[in-house]
Amino acid sequence: MELTVNNKELQLKFNFSSLSLWEEKILDSEGNKQDDAEMFDAIFTGLVQKSPRMLVNIINGGLAYLKNDKPSYSEVFDAVSELMGSEGVDKLAQDLMAELTANGFFKGSMKQWINSIKRQIKGYDKFFKELKKPTKSATPEEKKNYQQMVRRYQLLKDQSKPLLDEFDKMLKDTETTL
Repeated sequence: MELTVNNKELQLKFNFSSLSLWEEKILDSEGNKQDDAEMFDAIFTGLVQKSPRMLVNIINGGLAYLKNDKPSYSEVFDAVSELMGSEGVDKLAQDLMAELTANGFFKGSMKQWINSIKRQIKGYDKFFKELKKPTKSATPEEKKNYQQMVRRYQLLKDQSKPLLDEFDKMLKDTETTL
């Protein structure tokens, strides 16, 4: 995949340089570095959800191998914005999925991400089976807390399955397997 930045055609390459850059730039909500599992969760979730900011971060990582010749984040952001405007976010996300899976560098991380989401879904199912309903003598606050917890975990479960479905669809469209 190529990206035009400042009238130069640059080839994206995903490797350890990408990983190092993402470790620096993809931080948690408090501005701290994340462990690999959290970082890949952010990357792959952002890719599947077609988050424009994460697509820029992924591409920025794909240019990290250029080291001192790498364009600034702002320049990458502008170039990717142009690309999104001309080709659309869906095509860009699909092209990035193809690129990330083609070279195989992140296939193992993708498999781990998929497996972690599947484990989460199973965990939610187990949680619901083991969750005890409040007794009839429970206070209104206990009943309210129970309902909030059920809604929160159901929402988390409901968000997980579509991620897997969209990931499978995008992967199938690349004609690649993990």
